[in-house]
Amino acid sequence: MGQDILARRRWKIVNRRLPATVSDVIDIILGNRNLSGADFSADLKDLAEHLCIRGMTEGADLLAKHLLDGHKVVVVADYDCDGITSAAQMALFFQEIGYRDFTVLIPSRREGYGIPERAVSENPEAKVFIALDCGTLDYEPVRRACSMGADFIVIDHHEVPSDPSGHLRAPATVIINPKHPDCTSSFKEFCASGLTFLFLAALRRALRSRRAALPFPRLGGKYLALAATGTVADLVPLVDANRILARNGLRTINANSCAPLSQLAVGAGLAGKTLTAGHIGFYLGPRINAAGRVSEGQIAYDLLTSREPAKLAGLAAQLEEFNGQRRAQEAKIVGEISSRLTRNPPTGRTLVLGSADWRPGVVGIAASRVQQDLFYAPVVIFAIDQESAMARGSARSIPGFNVHQALSRCSDLLVRWGGHKAAAGLTIAVDRIAEFAQRLEEIAGEYPADIFIPGGKVDLELPLALVGPELVTALEALEPHGMGNPAPLFALRGARFNSAKVFGKEQNHLRLELGNGLEAIWWRGGNRFTRDGGKNKSLPGSGPGQAQDIVFKIGWNAFGKKTALEIIDLGDLFVDHPQ
Repeated sequence: MGQDILARRRWKIVNRRLPATVSDVIDIILGNRNLSGADFSADLKDLAEHLCIRGMTEGADLLAKHLLDGHKVVVVADYDCDGITSAAQMALFFQEIGYRDFTVLIPSRREGYGIPERAVSENPEAKVFIALDCGTLDYEPVRRACSMGADFIVIDHHEVPSDPSGHLRAPATVIINPKHPDCTSSFKEFCASGLTFLFLAALRRALRSRRAALPFPRLGGKYLALAATGTVADLVPLVDANRILARNGLRTINANSCAPLSQLAVGAGLAGKTLTAGHIGFYLGPRINAAGRVSEGQIAYDLLTSREPAKLAGLAAQLEEFNGQRRAQEAKIVGEISSRLTRNPPTGRTLVLGSADWRPGVVGIAASRVQQDLFYAPVVIFAIDQESAMARGSARSIPGFNVHQALSRCSDLLVRWGGHKAAAGLTIAVDRIAEFAQRLEEIAGEYPADIFIPGGKVDLELPLALVGPELVTALEALEPHGMGNPAPLFALRGARFNSAKVFGKEQNHLRLELGNGLEAIWWRGGNRFTRDGGKNKSLPGSGPGQAQDIVFKIGWNAFGKKTALEIIDLGDLFVDHPQ
């Protein structure tokens, strides 16, 4: 069965070698990820090899021809951060070459994922359509546009059916998707924002080859910043080309090369800080996504393409407000689910829940929170529309359980669905939810039991004597962290604490001091350890003769001056043998 997060967490230590030096620590971490120093030395010029992605040159040549012929261009992008940062790059490029006959459409979440019918019906004179972060499976709107004499270019990264028959794959003029079965590209994990950046490089080259009398924008600065933001926010692996985009994009963000992102950072309380991939993932990305979750994604697009300081400030303030609304709605959903699970503890390996009071734009992030904090299992949360008797949901998986494959085996029950192995979106008739939940549980029953036990992998045991500024500085060279290159996790057995204090608005975080004086923070540690916010409880390891194991990260404290630990877990944690 799935596991109550507080009931049992087991961690595996990947490498049992005890390091003697900081260099030993770095060598072990790189070995755990099958990486070498060469993986961290690649630069922007190394992205050139990825211009060979199937359709890239063909699509760029086709669009260059339409631009030089003065044809109207319609850009349709998904309403999430990846789609919006892709659309912003495309629009900024058109603006900088002086091209004005284009329209950008960011659909409402109410319209659902993909290309809405109105994109075609409202633009009958358009000669070329471009779909960003969608389009691979949008058979009907693509077919209709092409039947009207337009070309259609799809730039996408979602799964592509291997069988093109049966209306499974859109009949676009060009599909640029590294997951296309005919694409021989060695790297398959781009998101749309990264692909758009590459496409603009190919388009720039195509226009030059035609000796177009146009200005040719330098594809650094704001383009890299937007590509990095979409890449990090979309949770694609930050390795290979994605690492190059993220690392260089972060440099441009920190150089204030993208005023809209700088304005968002100020609103998020990050002014003056050196931003990392974590800041994008936890602060900037959610604010861009919040527009589509509680209002209209077009507002975030307007921010990212604006150049007027007053307008930037106003739009950034709107996104800040939307993000606050999103957080409140998320807390409401998670709180209601927590109460349900307390009254009726789940007994299976999956969790499927729904309510007419939950908003479609927030169920995905709520599903992640439920899985992280309440119940470790594949989770599907539905927002039910009673009027249409339909439900729109988001699925979040756990390592080892491929939710895309699972949903493919439930496709006869679903109206529409799509995604990848870790997350997906789906629409279903309300009267079929129970059958769907039963089938998903049956599929989960085919998997090994140990993948449903919460925990994870720790890089190595770390002597506290090595924890200090030298190690923090060395670890910074391994950034940016994300999927494929996670932030290193360390183990310490027998930790003792001098003190533990709750803090935060909800008094649910813990600030601790280890026996040697090191500062440590345990986010939501009060809730996770005591279940009552940490009030009137003594922390294990603080009493005479008591000691506990911890899993932790290392970085600078809030003031950036001292080494500090971020505790991820505490208790009797470790299995004896690595997997």
